[in-house]
Amino acid sequence: MDSSFGNTSKDLTPVVSADIGTTSSSNNGLLAALASSGLTQEQQEGVGKALAYIQELQQTVFKDVLDAEKKRREEENKVPAGTVNPGLLAGMDARTLSVISRIYVGSINFELTDEHIHRVFSEFGSVCSVSMSKDPATGRHKGFGFVEYEVPEAAALALETMNGTMLGGRQLKIGRPNNYGASVAQGFPPPPPERIYVANVNRAIAEDVLREIFAPFGTVVACVLSPDMATRQHRGWGFIEFADAAAAEQAARDMDRFLLGNLVLRVRLSVVGGPLGEGMAALDSLPEPTEGKPQTASPAQTGPPQQVVDMAAIVDRSIGAAADTAQPSSTTASSIVLLENVVGGRADVDDDLAADMAVEGVKCGKIAKVVVHVASERELQQTGSPHSEVSIFLQYVDVASAKRALELFDGRWFAGRQVNAQLYDPDAYRVLTSADTMVYMP
Repeated sequence: MDSSFGNTSKDLTPVVSADIGTTSSSNNGLLAALASSGLTQEQQEGVGKALAYIQELQQTVFKDVLDAEKKRREEENKVPAGTVNPGLLAGMDARTLSVISRIYVGSINFELTDEHIHRVFSEFGSVCSVSMSKDPATGRHKGFGFVEYEVPEAAALALETMNGTMLGGRQLKIGRPNNYGASVAQGFPPPPPERIYVANVNRAIAEDVLREIFAPFGTVVACVLSPDMATRQHRGWGFIEFADAAAAEQAARDMDRFLLGNLVLRVRLSVVGGPLGEGMAALDSLPEPTEGKPQTASPAQTGPPQQVVDMAAIVDRSIGAAADTAQPSSTTASSIVLLENVVGGRADVDDDLAADMAVEGVKCGKIAKVVVHVASERELQQTGSPHSEVSIFLQYVDVASAKRALELFDGRWFAGRQVNAQLYDPDAYRVLTSADTMVYMP
């Protein structure tokens, strides 16, 4: 082979690595460059024939292949209708978004299952997956796992709230996975300081109602809730954006753990920036359902910040009235026993309280769960809620056992206090204890 050809191989790199879409004018330019490259006339003619063949392929076979590949990539990158995920809508890498939306959960009670963890942590947002490391010999989990959320704000809320809390008699250890580091945090779309994330929103509270509830903190520019395109209801979380950052900071501070619609709101500032998406407006593109649209609560009146509690009470009563109309609640067939005045207050609550009550309660029958509920100041002001700062719920597997427990505990003296016991409505119990972490399951 001619030595001059070998010496100019680098010069030919643009020819073989040129983009498939290279135009004929570009090829002509390459041919002109070859004339002064030191190649022989025969070699130049050979390269010219190759370029002509490539150009022919571009206009026939390659064009169809490239068009199909381009269409496939567009479909893969297409964001589903109704998506409320600023990072994803801003074009963040899916793998990076997954890492920052994931948390480590350690010190898990060995009796708890994936379902238990999913139910507890879904309070902070939609859980994509729960993965718990299993022991191949026993088939049981090893006491730790990972929870991945749809948005990083949910992961941040869970990390801030659940670390150190008691679940199943053990103190949870929440952290970030090993692959989360400073390098991962680089390149995020900066979060707007005027935006907050809101989770654990009652399904009966519509976007416009939520907007009016937060309006006393400042002008609300946008309020979007993540829609469920199948059920046509929101999924209990979304974003609110104010006109200024001070309003967002105050709302995040004052409304976190606020009782609204019998659920405890979870609120924090946003983590990543990006478009908010359409929210519930995305449902407008769907065909009309054959049955009636889901009912939502009536809009409440706006007012100054000190009236937010009153506004929430209006929404609560609206939701309660709708529930009573649909199915009157009754405690006569309840397997839930509420114990009040067992301890003096939250200062008397220790890690063993739920287990101690289970030891007493099991004398009346099999217990499914014991929950120690510590009420907030706002909750104590709500009508229809237990009036003790500390309430203990015994959930039995059958009604007969609950009735026996009622006879055993009501009026009984326990550590110098006379206990008040009553059967409790199962629906109200599920709502009230949905956010509780001091849970014991025998």
